Amino acid sequence: MKRALAGIVAGAALSASGAEISGNVTIASDYSFRGWSQTSRDPAIQGGFELGGETGLYLGAWMSNVKFGDDASTELDLYVGYAGELGYSMTYDVSIIRFEYSSEGDSLDYVEVAGSVGIGDLTLGVNYSPEYLGDGGETFYYPYVGYNFPFRDDMSLALQVGYNMADGIAGDDDSYIDYSAIVTIPFAGIDVGAGLVGTTGIDDDVCDADCAARLVVSFSKEL
Repeated sequence: MKRALAGIVAGAALSASGAEISGNVTIASDYSFRGWSQTSRDPAIQGGFELGGETGLYLGAWMSNVKFGDDASTELDLYVGYAGELGYSMTYDVSIIRFEYSSEGDSLDYVEVAGSVGIGDLTLGVNYSPEYLGDGGETFYYPYVGYNFPFRDDMSLALQVGYNMADGIAGDDDSYIDYSAIVTIPFAGIDVGAGLVGTTGIDDDVCDADCAARLVVSFSKEL
């Protein structure tokens, strides 16, 4: 009920501020989340929409196919947040995200609180979840750093390194590192992305190919 009420209040505030709706759709060779394949390295079809206004308040939804657990086949992310400027080329963004996996009932559903600060093209952020990956899950922290190198003609290189921390998250270890380096090139109205993703610090018996360094390719379209 609290989340529903927050959504109603946010929606009303956005409507009053002349909000706009944006959307996107993506076809990817692999859905990698924090370096870990969510589709067993199979392709993914993804899409979402976002409602945002001049006040900085926004809300949205995003969906993808997945393949893990007993029968997880769909992920739905619902989020609400607030973003703004701090001056001197600095920005901030805070949000609450709910991850839902309908085919698993509510056993895997969980919530994260996220916050980040941007300094030019550099982003420093941290996510937190009290029950990571479902009911009874461990407390989770995810500090990360990202840097976006813009090139001419809307080309860019996005680099990110994150540190995943939760009891037993990497087998015998309680942490692991994920990394990504993605080049995005616009072509005929489509953003073509290609790059390297992976992890380090996870036991082989916990995750092998789904966490190994690998190439991912994606084709995205803003709607």
